[in-house]
Amino acid sequence: MGTHSGAFQADEALGIYLLRQLPQYREATLVRSRDNEVLKPLSIVIDVGGLYNHAQFRYDHHQRGFFETFDGENQECRDGGRTDVTGPESATGKFKTKLSASGLVYKHYGREIISALHPALRTAPDALEWIYTKMYSEFMEAIDGNDNGIEIADEVRYRDGTSLPARVHRLNARWNEPVDGPSETERFEQASALCGSEFASTLAHLIDCELPAREVVEAALLARTSVHASGEVICFSNGGCPWKTHLYELERAHNITALIKFVLYEDSAKMWRVQAVTKEGTAFTNRLGLHEPWRGLRDEALSAAAGIQGCKFCHASGFIGGNVTYDGALAMALKTIESAKS
Repeated sequence: MGTHSGAFQADEALGIYLLRQLPQYREATLVRSRDNEVLKPLSIVIDVGGLYNHAQFRYDHHQRGFFETFDGENQECRDGGRTDVTGPESATGKFKTKLSASGLVYKHYGREIISALHPALRTAPDALEWIYTKMYSEFMEAIDGNDNGIEIADEVRYRDGTSLPARVHRLNARWNEPVDGPSETERFEQASALCGSEFASTLAHLIDCELPAREVVEAALLARTSVHASGEVICFSNGGCPWKTHLYELERAHNITALIKFVLYEDSAKMWRVQAVTKEGTAFTNRLGLHEPWRGLRDEALSAAAGIQGCKFCHASGFIGGNVTYDGALAMALKTIESAKS
C-alpha cells in the first residue's frame, strides 16, 4: 500500500492506520513515494496520484473537480469532476464537508474497520450503523475539514494548537533539526500510531459509554408517559448518563411532537435534580426554564415560593433545580409547565 513521501499530515497518517485494521492490508508493506511508476503496482494508494476510483483502490482528493462527501454520491468526481459539482451546495447528503483521503477510506471501509476493532458489533447492525455515522461526525469530519482547508467557522476567535492535525504536524522534522535524528519513515509511523490511538480511543468511548447511554435515553423516552401524562418529563435512574445529543436524535427518530422539557435524575448526593432541556444547537437556551420567580432561591424560601416541600435550590438561570424527593422534583417540573401555559 502506498501514500506520498515528504512532509506528512494527520490525513494520510490516519488513513494508513485505518487500512492496517483490515486483514488484507494488516501486513502490507508501506511505500511512500510521489512517483506514479513506483505507486502503479501497489494494491491500494491514498492521498497521492490524482485519482479517486474505488474499483481501482485509489483514494486521492487533490485533483480538480473532486468533491465527495461521507453520505453523498458524486459519480462524476471519479471521472475527472464536473464544474458544477465542486462544493457543499452540490452535496447530495446530510454532510457537506469534502472528504480527505482518510475520509474516503472511512467511507468505503469504516464499517469493516469498526467491526474489526469491536467484533461484537458484527451481530448488531443497527448499533454498527449508528457508530459508523457518529464516528464520522465526532472524529473523521474534523480531519476532512482540516486537510481540505475548511475553517470550522466563518470567523474564529483563536487557533487551537492542541488538535490532532497540529500534533501530527509537530512530528515532522523541524527545519533546523540535526540530520541524524529519526528518519522520515520513523516519524510517519509515530504519526500513524498517534492517529490510531486517538481514533481507537474515540471509538471505544462511543461504544462503551455513548451507545449504552443511548439505550438508557431511549428507554426513558418511551416510558415518558409513566412519569406524567403530558409526556414532557422523563426520568433517568443514573444522573451521570450523557443524554442531550441522544435525546434530540431519538425525539426525531420516534417522531415526538410534544418535546421533552425537563429531565429528572438523582445525583451522587442523593438529591433529585430537575434539569431543563436546551434547544438543540444551543448551550444555554432552554426549551423551558424553571419558573422565573423561583430562580436564585434556596431551601425554605424556595419551598415557600413554589408551594412544594423539600426544595433545595433553583439556579439563577432556571436551567436546573433540586429537591429532596423525586415527587418534589417532578412537581417543580410540572408547575413550571403549567405556569408556561397560563
